[in-house]
Amino acid sequence: MKTVITFRKYILILTFLPLVLWGRECPYANGDCKKLLLDYLERMEGVGGPLEGKVYHLRYRMETEFTPNTGMDVQINNTEVLTSKERIMVHDQKMSVFGDRENIFVVLPQQKRIYWNRSDPRIFKEMDAHAQLLEVQRSLLNSAKAMECSLADEDQMIITVEPNVEFAKRANLVLQKITYDTKEHRVLKVENLYDGKSKIKRQVITYYVLDFDSAKKINPPIAELFKGNSLKPLYRDFEIIDNRKN
Repeated sequence: MKTVITFRKYILILTFLPLVLWGRECPYANGDCKKLLLDYLERMEGVGGPLEGKVYHLRYRMETEFTPNTGMDVQINNTEVLTSKERIMVHDQKMSVFGDRENIFVVLPQQKRIYWNRSDPRIFKEMDAHAQLLEVQRSLLNSAKAMECSLADEDQMIITVEPNVEFAKRANLVLQKITYDTKEHRVLKVENLYDGKSKIKRQVITYYVLDFDSAKKINPPIAELFKGNSLKPLYRDFEIIDNRKN
Protein backbone atom coordinates (compact mmCIF):
# COMPACT_ATOMS: atom_id res chain seq x y z
CA MET A 1 0.00 0.00 0.00
CA LYS A 2 1.39 3.39 -0.94
CA THR A 3 -0.09 6.38 0.80
CA VAL A 4 0.27 9.81 -0.74
CA ILE A 5 -1.10 12.71 1.29
CA THR A 6 -1.73 16.09 -0.26
CA PHE A 7 -3.13 19.15 1.45
CA ARG A 8 -5.57 21.73 0.18
CA LYS A 9 -6.50 25.00 1.74
CA TYR A 10 -10.24 25.52 1.29
CA ILE A 11 -10.31 29.22 0.73
CA LEU A 12 -13.45 29.74 -1.32
CA ILE A 13 -14.57 33.00 -2.90
CA LEU A 14 -17.57 33.76 -5.12
CA THR A 15 -19.88 35.92 -7.13
CA PHE A 16 -20.82 38.68 -9.47
CA LEU A 17 -23.52 41.20 -10.39
CA PRO A 18 -26.36 41.88 -10.13
CA LEU A 19 -26.18 42.52 -6.39
CA VAL A 20 -29.50 42.27 -4.57
CA LEU A 21 -29.81 43.41 -0.94
CA TRP A 22 -32.10 41.51 1.39
CA GLY A 23 -32.68 41.15 5.13
CA ARG A 24 -30.96 43.92 7.06
CA GLU A 25 -29.67 46.88 5.12
CA CYS A 26 -26.16 46.08 3.91
CA PRO A 27 -23.56 48.86 3.64
CA TYR A 28 -21.72 46.94 0.92
CA ALA A 29 -23.77 48.06 -2.07
CA ASN A 30 -23.41 47.48 -5.80
CA GLY A 31 -19.91 46.18 -6.57
CA ASP A 32 -18.56 46.58 -3.04
CA CYS A 33 -19.12 42.95 -2.06
CA LYS A 34 -17.40 41.76 -5.17
CA LYS A 35 -14.45 44.06 -4.53
CA LEU A 36 -14.27 42.93 -0.91
CA LEU A 37 -14.05 39.29 -1.99
CA LEU A 38 -11.58 40.00 -4.78
CA ASP A 39 -9.36 41.83 -2.31
CA TYR A 40 -9.55 38.80 0.00
CA LEU A 41 -8.69 36.49 -2.90
CA GLU A 42 -5.70 38.66 -3.79
CA ARG A 43 -4.44 38.51 -0.20
CA MET A 44 -4.69 34.73 -0.23
CA GLU A 45 -2.73 34.59 -3.49
CA GLY A 46 0.01 36.68 -1.91
CA VAL A 47 0.46 34.31 1.01
CA GLY A 48 2.62 31.73 -0.79
CA GLY A 49 4.28 28.86 1.00
CA PRO A 50 5.64 29.16 4.55
CA LEU A 51 8.94 30.99 4.84
CA GLU A 52 11.81 29.72 6.95
CA GLY A 53 10.82 29.82 10.61
CA LYS A 54 7.11 30.39 9.90
CA VAL A 55 4.26 27.99 10.69
CA TYR A 56 0.82 28.07 9.07
CA HIS A 57 -2.07 26.86 11.22
CA LEU A 58 -5.44 25.86 9.76
CA ARG A 59 -8.32 24.37 11.73
CA TYR A 60 -11.70 23.71 10.14
CA ARG A 61 -14.85 21.60 10.26
CA MET A 62 -16.26 19.97 7.12
CA GLU A 63 -19.81 18.62 7.11
CA THR A 64 -20.81 16.63 4.03
CA GLU A 65 -24.38 15.51 3.32
CA PHE A 66 -24.79 12.98 0.53
CA THR A 67 -27.73 12.34 -1.80
CA PRO A 68 -30.20 9.66 -0.57
CA ASN A 69 -29.34 7.19 -3.34
CA THR A 70 -25.77 6.87 -2.07
CA GLY A 71 -26.96 5.38 1.21
CA MET A 72 -24.21 7.30 2.99
CA ASP A 73 -24.63 9.05 6.31
CA VAL A 74 -23.61 12.64 6.96
CA GLN A 75 -19.86 12.89 7.47
CA ILE A 76 -18.32 15.43 9.84
CA ASN A 77 -14.57 15.92 9.93
CA ASN A 78 -12.72 18.26 12.26
CA THR A 79 -9.26 18.83 10.87
CA GLU A 80 -6.17 20.66 12.05
CA VAL A 81 -3.24 21.34 9.72
CA LEU A 82 0.19 22.72 10.58
CA THR A 83 2.67 23.40 7.81
CA SER A 84 6.15 24.88 7.67
CA LYS A 85 8.80 25.02 5.00
CA GLU A 86 10.15 21.61 6.00
CA ARG A 87 7.41 19.85 8.00
CA ILE A 88 3.70 19.04 8.05
CA MET A 89 1.26 17.72 10.62
CA VAL A 90 -2.42 16.86 10.12
CA HIS A 91 -4.99 15.57 12.62
CA ASP A 92 -8.60 14.51 12.25
CA GLN A 93 -10.81 11.88 13.88
CA LYS A 94 -9.55 9.04 11.69
CA MET A 95 -5.88 9.69 11.15
CA SER A 96 -2.79 11.72 11.93
CA VAL A 97 -0.01 12.61 9.51
CA PHE A 98 3.52 13.60 10.47
CA GLY A 99 5.97 14.46 7.73
CA ASP A 100 9.13 16.19 6.60
CA ARG A 101 11.21 16.05 3.42
CA GLU A 102 12.44 12.54 4.21
CA ASN A 103 9.56 10.66 5.80
CA ILE A 104 5.77 10.67 5.92
CA PHE A 105 3.98 8.74 8.67
CA VAL A 106 0.23 8.10 8.38
CA VAL A 107 -1.19 6.95 11.72
CA LEU A 108 -4.55 5.14 11.77
CA PRO A 109 -5.54 4.75 15.44
CA GLN A 110 -8.64 2.61 14.82
CA GLN A 111 -6.61 0.06 12.84
CA LYS A 112 -3.57 0.50 15.11
CA ARG A 113 -1.36 0.89 12.07
CA ILE A 114 1.39 3.29 11.07
CA TYR A 115 2.29 3.60 7.39
CA TRP A 116 5.88 4.72 6.92
CA ASN A 117 6.47 6.26 3.48
CA ARG A 118 9.17 8.13 1.70
CA SER A 119 8.32 11.81 1.54
CA ASP A 120 6.54 13.02 -1.57
CA PRO A 121 7.80 16.36 -2.97
CA ARG A 122 4.28 17.18 -4.15
CA ILE A 123 3.33 17.82 -0.53
CA PHE A 124 5.65 20.80 -0.38
CA LYS A 125 4.50 22.07 -3.75
CA GLU A 126 0.88 22.22 -2.65
CA MET A 127 0.84 26.01 -2.91
CA ASP A 128 0.84 25.54 -6.71
CA ALA A 129 -2.42 23.61 -6.38
CA HIS A 130 -3.59 26.30 -3.95
CA ALA A 131 -3.08 28.95 -6.66
CA GLN A 132 -5.09 26.86 -9.13
CA LEU A 133 -7.91 26.53 -6.62
CA LEU A 134 -7.99 30.29 -6.12
CA GLU A 135 -8.17 30.75 -9.88
CA VAL A 136 -11.27 28.53 -9.96
CA GLN A 137 -12.83 30.76 -7.31
CA ARG A 138 -12.01 33.83 -9.36
CA SER A 139 -13.75 32.22 -12.31
CA LEU A 140 -16.87 31.66 -10.19
CA LEU A 141 -16.75 35.24 -8.97
CA ASN A 142 -16.43 36.77 -12.42
CA SER A 143 -19.04 34.60 -14.09
CA ALA A 144 -21.74 34.24 -11.42
CA LYS A 145 -25.32 34.75 -12.52
CA ALA A 146 -26.40 36.57 -9.35
CA MET A 147 -25.28 37.57 -5.89
CA GLU A 148 -27.17 38.56 -2.76
CA CYS A 149 -25.61 40.34 0.19
CA SER A 150 -26.91 40.94 3.72
CA LEU A 151 -25.67 41.45 7.26
CA ALA A 152 -25.98 38.51 9.65
CA ASP A 153 -24.88 40.74 12.51
CA GLU A 154 -22.73 43.80 13.05
CA ASP A 155 -19.50 42.14 11.90
CA GLN A 156 -20.67 39.29 9.67
CA MET A 157 -21.97 39.42 6.14
CA ILE A 158 -23.73 36.64 4.22
CA ILE A 159 -23.06 36.49 0.49
CA THR A 160 -25.11 34.11 -1.64
CA VAL A 161 -23.79 33.19 -5.08
CA GLU A 162 -25.67 31.62 -7.97
CA PRO A 163 -23.26 30.35 -10.66
CA ASN A 164 -24.00 30.78 -14.34
CA VAL A 165 -25.21 27.82 -16.40
CA GLU A 166 -21.77 26.82 -17.69
CA PHE A 167 -20.09 26.85 -14.27
CA ALA A 168 -23.05 25.09 -12.65
CA LYS A 169 -22.94 22.33 -15.25
CA ARG A 170 -19.20 21.86 -14.87
CA ALA A 171 -19.16 21.83 -11.05
CA ASN A 172 -22.73 20.58 -10.36
CA LEU A 173 -22.98 23.63 -8.10
CA VAL A 174 -26.42 25.14 -7.51
CA LEU A 175 -25.67 27.74 -4.84
CA GLN A 176 -22.84 28.93 -2.63
CA LYS A 177 -23.21 30.84 0.63
CA ILE A 178 -20.27 32.58 2.26
CA THR A 179 -20.10 34.02 5.74
CA TYR A 180 -17.52 36.82 5.79
CA ASP A 181 -16.18 38.59 8.87
CA THR A 182 -15.96 42.29 7.99
CA LYS A 183 -13.97 43.05 11.14
CA GLU A 184 -11.33 40.35 10.77
CA HIS A 185 -11.53 40.48 6.97
CA ARG A 186 -11.71 36.74 6.42
CA VAL A 187 -14.08 33.99 5.31
CA LEU A 188 -15.67 32.17 8.25
CA LYS A 189 -17.84 29.61 6.49
CA VAL A 190 -18.63 28.34 3.00
CA GLU A 191 -21.76 26.33 2.22
CA ASN A 192 -22.11 24.62 -1.18
CA LEU A 193 -25.37 23.14 -2.49
CA TYR A 194 -25.15 20.68 -5.40
CA ASP A 195 -27.55 19.36 -8.02
CA GLY A 196 -28.91 15.83 -8.40
CA LYS A 197 -25.99 14.72 -10.60
CA SER A 198 -23.59 15.06 -7.70
CA LYS A 199 -23.18 12.42 -5.00
CA ILE A 200 -22.82 15.28 -2.54
CA LYS A 201 -26.00 17.18 -1.73
CA ARG A 202 -24.56 19.78 0.64
CA GLN A 203 -21.14 20.60 2.04
CA VAL A 204 -20.30 23.16 4.73
CA ILE A 205 -16.76 24.20 5.64
CA THR A 206 -16.34 26.28 8.80
CA TYR A 207 -12.94 27.88 9.40
CA TYR A 208 -11.98 28.28 13.04
CA VAL A 209 -8.31 29.17 12.62
CA LEU A 210 -6.44 30.55 9.61
CA ASP A 211 -3.12 31.80 10.96
CA PHE A 212 -0.11 32.46 8.73
CA ASP A 213 2.19 33.38 11.61
CA SER A 214 1.41 30.78 14.26
CA ALA A 215 3.39 30.37 17.47
CA LYS A 216 2.84 26.60 17.27
CA LYS A 217 5.79 24.30 16.65
CA ILE A 218 6.01 21.23 14.44
CA ASN A 219 8.23 18.48 15.78
CA PRO A 220 10.22 16.19 13.47
CA PRO A 221 8.01 13.19 12.60
CA ILE A 222 10.48 10.69 14.04
CA ALA A 223 10.39 12.57 17.35
CA GLU A 224 6.57 12.50 17.39
CA LEU A 225 6.39 8.72 17.14
CA PHE A 226 9.64 7.27 18.43
CA LYS A 227 11.71 7.41 21.58
CA GLY A 228 15.07 6.08 20.59
CA ASN A 229 14.48 3.06 18.38
CA SER A 230 11.11 2.18 19.89
CA LEU A 231 7.64 3.59 19.41
CA LYS A 232 6.40 5.86 22.17
CA PRO A 233 3.95 4.29 24.68
CA LEU A 234 0.95 5.78 22.86
CA TYR A 235 1.85 3.79 19.72
CA ARG A 236 3.65 0.81 21.27
CA ASP A 237 1.11 -1.80 20.13
CA PHE A 238 0.75 -0.33 16.61
CA GLU A 239 1.86 -2.26 13.55
CA ILE A 240 4.33 -0.47 11.27
CA ILE A 241 3.89 -0.95 7.52
CA ASP A 242 7.13 0.20 5.90
CA ASN A 243 6.55 1.31 2.30
CA ARG A 244 9.88 3.02 1.79
CA LYS A 245 11.26 0.24 -0.39
CA ASN A 246 8.11 -0.14 -2.52
